[in-house]
Amino acid sequence: MELTASRRPFIFVPLRHHFEQNVHVRHRLARYGAGRCMTYDDVVDREVLAAAMAEEIQREVGYRPVEADGASRAAALLADLL
Repeated sequence: MELTASRRPFIFVPLRHHFEQNVHVRHRLARYGAGRCMTYDDVVDREVLAAAMAEEIQREVGYRPVEADGASRAAALLADLL
């Protein structure tokens, strides 16, 4: 999410059998239109990885803005309870 917030192109490689990385993280990044997901099998081929990196580094990003008011919203919710 830091790369998404800073509007940087990136490649991410979720661990093969890691549910959170393959489902939740991937879904969240897709909602922001951020990053390029590749599999471990893809990136072990250095030609494939190099080509993907060359494409991504030149890409204009159009990610949705990342919310930066989470602490304020949580404080407001807690204040209502107190």
